[in-house]
Amino acid sequence: MTELPDPTDVIPAEPDVWLANGRLRATKMLPPSFTKFHSLDLTNRKLVVAMNIAGVLLLFVFGWVFMGVAAFFNPQFFWLELLIFVRSLSLPTLLLTILLVVVLHELSHALFFWLFSRERPKVGFNLLYAYATAPDWFFPRYQFLLIGLAPVLLLTLAGLLVMPLVDFFTVARLILALTVNAAGAVGDFIVVIWVLGQPADILLRDEGTAVTAYKLS
Repeated sequence: MTELPDPTDVIPAEPDVWLANGRLRATKMLPPSFTKFHSLDLTNRKLVVAMNIAGVLLLFVFGWVFMGVAAFFNPQFFWLELLIFVRSLSLPTLLLTILLVVVLHELSHALFFWLFSRERPKVGFNLLYAYATAPDWFFPRYQFLLIGLAPVLLLTLAGLLVMPLVDFFTVARLILALTVNAAGAVGDFIVVIWVLGQPADILLRDEGTAVTAYKLS
């Protein structure tokens, strides 16, 4: 007669690698119970046109917002002509500031990809745009939202903390940097809005030109 094993000798099943204290976490292995159910194509022509239009409008909106903040910290901004402000920004300064903002923007995404996956993300540039992505990973919604909002939250906070401490000409460059960063995040805002419209218990994969959501089948 075959002797049944003692229950205490049975090797416990391997814990789900996508769970931490019962909560979804980043994983490279899509759980077998999850299936693809929705995706956002960031190369969609209508969406690209809408993002470009929104980005231009946001340049004016965020520009006035950050100029207002600068005026709050330094009342003399109320008495300075806009022309003087514009003249303080030369073309080389404009281009270098935009380049620096683009680099810091993508590094902010990359930092949070790394914090949640502990794996080096892919960061790169081409003729049209810069990007940071971790296409081999699936992230829960709350982590994906933080990844998407990281550049706006981190760089805006850093800029606002520095703003009261610098002179007028540096403030002009700082306003430009904050405006470009916030307006340039229009794609991030669209992704965040889309993700917020999805169920809470999902996993999301950033494929660079698309975001795909997976849910329990």
